[in-house]
Amino acid sequence: MPTVSGVMRHVSQTPTCCQLWMKVLEGLVIVESADKENQDNQDVDLDMTAPEDWYYMSNHDSTPDVCEGHLVQHQWVEEDVDNIPDRPSEAHFTEQFIRLAAKILGAQNTLFESMEVVETAKKESMWVPFHTEGEWELACFLMKNIGQTKMYEFLKLNIICDQIHTVSFENARLFLKCIDKLWTGLAWTCEIIDMCGDIVSEDGRLKHKECVWELMGNPAFWDIMSYVPEWAYADANSETHIYDEMWTGNWWWDIQSKLPEGVVVMPVILSSDKMLLSQFSGDKKAWPVYLTIRNISKDVRHQVSAHATVLIGYLPVLKLDCFQKKSRLVTGYRLFHHSIALLLCPLANAGRKGREMICANGYICCIHPILTAYIADFPEQCLVACNKESRCPCCLVQLNKCGDLEDWENCCVADTLKTLQKFNAEGLHAVFDPFWKDLPFTEIFTCLTPDILHQLHKGIFHDHLVQWCTSIISEKEIDAHFQAMTQYPALHHFKKGISSVSQWTSTEHKEMQRVFVGLLASAVEDHILVVAHSLLDFIYYVQLQCHTDMTLVAMEEGLKMFHAHKHVLVELGVHEDFNMLKIHSMQHYVTSIQALGSADSYNMEYPEQLHIDYTKDGYWASNKCNYMEQMALWLQCQEAMYYKSVYLAWRKPCAVGLESGCKSNARDSETHIGDPARSAGVSDLPDSPVLWMLGRKRVIQPIRSDQFDVYNYLYVMSGPSVITGHSQSFQKIHASPKIAAHGWKAETPARFDTMFVMDGECMQVAQIQVIFRLPDQFGTFIHPLAYVEWFTTLQCQDPATSLYVVTCSTRNHRRNASIISIDCIDHACHLQGWCGREIKAEEQLA
Repeated sequence: MPTVSGVMRHVSQTPTCCQLWMKVLEGLVIVESADKENQDNQDVDLDMTAPEDWYYMSNHDSTPDVCEGHLVQHQWVEEDVDNIPDRPSEAHFTEQFIRLAAKILGAQNTLFESMEVVETAKKESMWVPFHTEGEWELACFLMKNIGQTKMYEFLKLNIICDQIHTVSFENARLFLKCIDKLWTGLAWTCEIIDMCGDIVSEDGRLKHKECVWELMGNPAFWDIMSYVPEWAYADANSETHIYDEMWTGNWWWDIQSKLPEGVVVMPVILSSDKMLLSQFSGDKKAWPVYLTIRNISKDVRHQVSAHATVLIGYLPVLKLDCFQKKSRLVTGYRLFHHSIALLLCPLANAGRKGREMICANGYICCIHPILTAYIADFPEQCLVACNKESRCPCCLVQLNKCGDLEDWENCCVADTLKTLQKFNAEGLHAVFDPFWKDLPFTEIFTCLTPDILHQLHKGIFHDHLVQWCTSIISEKEIDAHFQAMTQYPALHHFKKGISSVSQWTSTEHKEMQRVFVGLLASAVEDHILVVAHSLLDFIYYVQLQCHTDMTLVAMEEGLKMFHAHKHVLVELGVHEDFNMLKIHSMQHYVTSIQALGSADSYNMEYPEQLHIDYTKDGYWASNKCNYMEQMALWLQCQEAMYYKSVYLAWRKPCAVGLESGCKSNARDSETHIGDPARSAGVSDLPDSPVLWMLGRKRVIQPIRSDQFDVYNYLYVMSGPSVITGHSQSFQKIHASPKIAAHGWKAETPARFDTMFVMDGECMQVAQIQVIFRLPDQFGTFIHPLAYVEWFTTLQCQDPATSLYVVTCSTRNHRRNASIISIDCIDHACHLQGWCGREIKAEEQLA
């Protein structure tokens, strides 16, 4: 049973459940009150007076947050982002589309239902072509982990041969024949593109398949699909708009209004990224193109194992030696557009006239697939927009105005097609037939979405902001500040600084951003700190997984603050000017979020994760000769295994343990503190606070020989938030003493984490010292207890960074401390020390 706050949030989001939940809640309240009365009766004869130096924050709710165990569960987690407006998901009011949409034209068996009918008619097992569940599990293991050569060796092992008579395949050849019998969807095709060069002719090979219809009709996604647009609001008066999934944005609503009544819009997202396959040596490359649809919830689309994003083709990667050097570049542009046009050819007519098909829920609807977004890095965005890399691919900003905060007119498809003949004067490339020319309802320049990975993390933050600050306070001091950073759960600690890092990923960028403002707080002047603060505020707001009008205004205010204070970097000689397209691109984020939903849905970071499953693994499974054909065949086998897995999960949910797009009814993972790490006496605890508490509140007086179970850490389970999304997360809070060096193991320093604690109605910062459980003779407590030392209240804010400033709280010249129940802990809190401009060696080691 969730907490009361969780129930209230659920009721606010689904009003139809209000009466049912209130009845359940009333029943719980009655039981809870009875438990409280019993507890009060038990304690009536006890001396309840406590000393002023100590107080006990007990949990008056006798019903634990999660059944069985001393578990802590909270609905929201607060991250290290300052001044975030009210969380939009606490109240969610929707306005449905006013016209008829997603009209049901009929019903038909889905793919899985048809497969079940065939198996029933033939009286076959659902494991066919395998005999048993054990064979299927062996097939999954072999296909996923062992290549064809090693598969032969594995099946020839004596221990396997002794049991092979019970399996339907005796060698790798028979095994692959079984795989070929599985349903694989549409087959891969290869189109040869002949190019007549000015030196010699050459041909390119385009491997592709049409699979957009498979996504729409995949029964695994039946309960996470949306077919109609809606506007979401954070208030009942429809004043504060929420932008989350794409169906809450303006684009879908506008397109639905232009189409006939009753049709379903299928927003198509493309992404492409040229990549190197060879390692250490060689020049083998691939250019995969991925496709997904925005009808599927982004929480599932972001799971690679869910197969909600599919590979639709490999573009030809040629050196174009048949052309002279001066014409190779433009020829490559034309080849790209021609190849993409071949891939999207089925979408043009279907997007204009519609196509009836079976949806994931088994109903037949008229579907209009429309290209909505194209996710790519900046060079490929320019390639799609047919413009030079010195120009913005989205708007008509002048070359010398990129560093100014001005609004510019968006590029127009019709005007661009007219002016392609004058390509040099307009900053365009001579691509006379761009692939988006015939796509209906597609404004390609609004489809080019902002790229958080390359524009913000790698560009604005790492390539510019970090370099500006390094030139001001020196590389040595930047490293020293990172080395002196305090530890925090799930926070990367740069023990050697950042100058020695040779290869950066988005993970390192995000870890640096979490501490960068606090790191600079005592190292640079306030006017420089404002510049860093404004840019990092913008970056953090962009990454919110759910936006409101307030968060978008906060994004714009952060950008305005940067432009208002950027002149200080010019005055210090750190940077000459800000006429950079990466600075200019920050102006397009708000309009893109309003149209297409939150920016995390089209981050370039996700397509790069797909390279491993869809490209690299297939390449390394090949013999490196004619590898494209082998990669396509390998992918077809993997897809066959995937469809069989989700079909078996649909037939028998407990039959397989593979991840899929289907939602599971399994209970969420629970948080717990684990087994006791050690036993301690009353005298082992700091200042013996338990002796004070128990001696004044209980009849039984503890003695110093009493032993308590002590724990080194606990887990706090936090629910969804605008930062972490809709999934739950765990935070590990340590209270572990120093462990001396033993043998080859080095000494482990003590670690006592800081955290946010609910003190009545307010949030307080405390440092945990001991996690312990009381013996049974001192009473029964639902949760273990924690001895914490308090910091001052969250009242004083630094004006330059907006970070709260706290110090150790004292009482009678001693640390202000308390015994609390661990269910009062909300989540971890990171405190950064206030260092000077220069950090001493002992501070780095602390």
